[in-house]
Amino acid sequence: MARTERGAAAVELAIVLPVLFLVIAGIVDFGRAFFAQIELANAAREGARAAVVLPLGSTPAPSTEVAARVSAALPGISDATVTSTYCPSGNASVKATVAVSRPFQWIVLGPAMRLFGPTWAGPTNLSATGVMQCGG
Repeated sequence: MARTERGAAAVELAIVLPVLFLVIAGIVDFGRAFFAQIELANAAREGARAAVVLPLGSTPAPSTEVAARVSAALPGISDATVTSTYCPSGNASVKATVAVSRPFQWIVLGPAMRLFGPTWAGPTNLSATGVMQCGG
């Protein structure tokens, strides 16, 4: 190795290492986001199924039962918002809809994107909707 090339590997590592770390952290953050989205979709489907099965005059109220079913499908997540419409009795042409949403916090990509400006990494809200035919 020539005397003029000493330290070149250290400089190259110093340039490449932050980019490599950001790519790996991005893969992890996006994996977390996709996992959370799949959980929300499954919870919305479970809530829609509960909204179809329960009649409007049942005890406990359908909203309580749907929220309980959605919470059971989202273990460890307490900040999910549930919005639902139910099946009116005797009307099979209507669909029951359950929407579930929750905020998502980027662990590494959020702070990394804030380096480029405060609006780049705003809060992310993940949501999913489950729809089922009433009386089906």
